[in-house]
Amino acid sequence: MKRIIKLPLYFTFFLAAFALLFGVNVLGQKSAPPLSAALQGYAAGGSNANWITFREGTVINPATIFVDLRSAFGLSGEDEMHLLKIQKDELGFQHYRYQQFYKNVKVMYGEYFVHQNKEGFVASANGRLITGLQLKTNPVLSESKSLETALQFMNAKRYLWQNEAMEKSLKEHEKNPSATYFPKGELVLVPNNYDASFLAKDYKLAWAFKIYTDGGEIPAKIVYVDAENGSVVYHSVISMSCSTSASSASGFNGNVTVFTELSGGTYRSHNDCQATDIYVYNCNGGSAVNNFYTDADNAWTNASAVQAQWGAASTYSYYNNVHSRQSWDGASGDMVTYNNAVYGNPATANNACWGCFGNNTVFGAGSTASAGDDWNTNDIMGHEYAHGVTQASANLDYIKESGGLNESYSDIFGEMVESWTETGVDWLVGGDRGAIRSFSNPNTYSQPDTYLGTNWYNTVGCTPAGNNDNCGVHTNSGVQNYWFYLLSEGGSGVNDFGKSFSVTGITRFKARLIAYRALTVYENSSSQYIDARSATIRAAYDIYGGCSAEIIAVGDAWHAVGVESQSANYNKYACGTVANGTFVQAISQLNGGYNCANDIATGANITNYAARDRVILYPGFVAPVGSRFIAYIEPCSSSLLRGSNDVSTPMSDIEKGIKPASQVTAAKLPIAEIESANVSVVPNPFKSDFALNIQAKEEVRATVNIYNSLGIKVIENSRINLNRGANRIPLNGSKLSKGVYMVEVLMGEMKTVKKIVKM
Repeated sequence: MKRIIKLPLYFTFFLAAFALLFGVNVLGQKSAPPLSAALQGYAAGGSNANWITFREGTVINPATIFVDLRSAFGLSGEDEMHLLKIQKDELGFQHYRYQQFYKNVKVMYGEYFVHQNKEGFVASANGRLITGLQLKTNPVLSESKSLETALQFMNAKRYLWQNEAMEKSLKEHEKNPSATYFPKGELVLVPNNYDASFLAKDYKLAWAFKIYTDGGEIPAKIVYVDAENGSVVYHSVISMSCSTSASSASGFNGNVTVFTELSGGTYRSHNDCQATDIYVYNCNGGSAVNNFYTDADNAWTNASAVQAQWGAASTYSYYNNVHSRQSWDGASGDMVTYNNAVYGNPATANNACWGCFGNNTVFGAGSTASAGDDWNTNDIMGHEYAHGVTQASANLDYIKESGGLNESYSDIFGEMVESWTETGVDWLVGGDRGAIRSFSNPNTYSQPDTYLGTNWYNTVGCTPAGNNDNCGVHTNSGVQNYWFYLLSEGGSGVNDFGKSFSVTGITRFKARLIAYRALTVYENSSSQYIDARSATIRAAYDIYGGCSAEIIAVGDAWHAVGVESQSANYNKYACGTVANGTFVQAISQLNGGYNCANDIATGANITNYAARDRVILYPGFVAPVGSRFIAYIEPCSSSLLRGSNDVSTPMSDIEKGIKPASQVTAAKLPIAEIESANVSVVPNPFKSDFALNIQAKEEVRATVNIYNSLGIKVIENSRINLNRGANRIPLNGSKLSKGVYMVEVLMGEMKTVKKIVKM
């Protein structure tokens, strides 16, 4: 017979599936640091220093969080967090983006985001802080001397600031007569390696230079020069390009309508029909030049010119209509396309690139002037402009895992641009001209479909070089591509490590909203694959809610591609000794001691049990004196545990989280079902008074209890007589602090729980 115990109701209303994103140990994945003891009092179970879910109702000011909780975050008196931007999204969330500085010098990859929900409470925070820095910040070498070193390192034949036409174009597009591509140095702290550890001991003071080359034989880079000894500490690529492929037929989209500008009696390839100007320049199989395509009667016969204009306009249309984003930067920035431009070695110039000639440029490239040889299909154009979206939001560093994610997001949104304009989806990158990658089967093009699995490019110890694709960014992108495909279409099988999976697809229309929110709201420059998992689950939580099929599918798809240590289970069984601080959870039902011994370890830390619907402790469960554990029940659950007479243990001990060392005696009563539809709270949120509207099936005596977010009962109203039909019970909440509370209504054998918020 199963034992049913009433657990202390420490209501922390975050998604049980979402909690899985914390504390996972992935093979080869560096673990996130634990939370400080001070932050544990604010955070929900399973949080770590890089990803925090706050207990709902926690009152924290997002504008002063790093002042109020400086020591809790491990910041010293020399550290400062500069608020760069406050962004409000379509869900009513406000996102505070912070950058870390040490002694007034920017700390690369020291970024943290704080997310405030529409009720005004801080819901979560994520990012990375570089703690323990002890460095001098006065440079020994000058900026000019360091630039000499950077240019020697680049060793390019020609640079973009030496191209008079491109300098002029930059001034025009930025509407700034002083704009130039000539590098301006910035003092920063940067790690001398990029292995996802980001330890203070690896950081150096350096001059950072953004250097754009002309001709493309050497990609544009940020070069970091040690400000003390003049060596190149690190460099990262800022121009993103696709892989090469053989030429294929032209005529990708048939007859389409493009928007042009009439100038001097001639139509030219400039679309100014919206706030964002779209420029398409004709490079005629050579280097980038600012020559428009032209046509006398606006009945265009140059298929390449039409394709480039159509692809750029389609990309703008997709982001504007699907994500309410105006252009790549979200601020109506110009979209500039250099079509049929040779990028790199002319013999292998079939390519496309973002940022090769500035921050807002994309290229449809070809080694000849052949109209059909250009890389300007809708998915490739969408891919390159997605690099711009990434640059303006997460700014994922273009190396190793973060670079793989950067490429994957471009593949994803390139495919979504294509499906937006062509109404179907082929799940191939560049399929119209000759596919180079596949979402549904990445192995076909020598990409991995499993994290660290077959075809995975080994990034351990890798540094970016000309022949290693910045440590495999176009290779390892296949993992997230396959995740997106499974999330959209569904699928089942066994991954490279023998883990079986089954994913129920949610359609690409929902998947793209989740991916976009994850990229633009939750990811940052140093995000790894495990962070992408966290970001997409959090995004699904925001959009579709805590008990949604969508969030389960996100977790299942990540399980399929090997980015986690366990799958989000509907029913989970806890066996063995559960260590201090462990978070044990299940989506639907958690079973402790089911046909096994299950012990809570003795110690000071809290062990957390959580499930969406119910937690059941069977005869094998033991919690000795001195142990502490909390059970979390989801706010959208359909059932709760029974009342105090379910167990022989005195209620006073249970509320302290303490159980006797002996086995718990059998419970005789079934779990009570909740009929949430019979109770409503108005107003909610409330400021002082509120009322319960209760629809009773018969005359009954009720009890109303109110618990705070820690499970402490703050109000009790017993012996309330309800009439059959509609009842209104006024309640005074004027003495309650701002926060989230639970209203529990007991009516005979029935129990209803509602969440309320005091503003």
